[in-house]
Amino acid sequence: MAGEEAPRLDLASKADSFMLYPQKALVSSASADWDRFYLQYHRQPPYEMVEHSCRQHRIIIHDRTLQSPMIETIEELTQPTQISYGTITVIPANARNWACWNTEHQFIALAFESTLLAQYIAEAPDIKDVELTPTLSRPDPLIHSIGLALKTELESNGMGGRLYVNAMTTALIAHLLCHYSTHKQMLPAVASGLPKRKLQQLVDYIHAHLEQDLTLSALAAVVHISPSYFSFLFKQSTGLAPHQYVIQCRIERAKKLLLQDELTIAEIAHILGFTHQSHLSRHFKQLVGVTPKAFLKSQ
Repeated sequence: MAGEEAPRLDLASKADSFMLYPQKALVSSASADWDRFYLQYHRQPPYEMVEHSCRQHRIIIHDRTLQSPMIETIEELTQPTQISYGTITVIPANARNWACWNTEHQFIALAFESTLLAQYIAEAPDIKDVELTPTLSRPDPLIHSIGLALKTELESNGMGGRLYVNAMTTALIAHLLCHYSTHKQMLPAVASGLPKRKLQQLVDYIHAHLEQDLTLSALAAVVHISPSYFSFLFKQSTGLAPHQYVIQCRIERAKKLLLQDELTIAEIAHILGFTHQSHLSRHFKQLVGVTPKAFLKSQ
């Protein structure tokens, strides 16, 4: 690559995303309706990448221990790295990157637009002029678990919905800012949750829109709070993450509709915003202990 400028890729483009690795991703969010956030799950043969940069910030989550070191470069940071299961690599947007491995490599590749990070920073009064810092092969159980959760969400055809994905991406960005950026200060602690009036307003809104694929930004807008802090405040008030609370409300409504015996289980699933009847059944069994059919038989 001497004398050549490293290509700058846009991972939102299918053509560019195919240029990074020799084989296609096993799982991809390309067809999912995710907001400026992308996931691919790879199992790649031994390979030497072309030096490049990407428009998006990237997190590589190593999903298998490599038997021999990987050689990796992010800007001026270069070293042979022993890759272990659950370690992560952080590659800031526009940073030159190159890597080489000589055994099969299995990993989750997360990427998100700079505008998503900028939006979070703009909504946080104590954070300004922050940049992510390059990081090679560092253990991080939280980011690993977020990556696995988002991969499972894709493999289940969106069982959790956009609200679940929003919650995971918000948690990821908050964690990156606290531990992988030029801003190391923790997010400010909040003594109490949402005011009772705002909480009731939000609960009423959720119950009135259970059939919709609710998003974190839509719920935050109801109570005029930035999405960045909404999840923290909501959980302090209810003890549940927003997506967990919405699922709980949908299941309670499903129980009432089942007892009315006017709609099929598939119709109830559609009315309550579940993508498939199987999604309703799975969540119903998790919360009630039995399937909808078994619930009806027991009444």
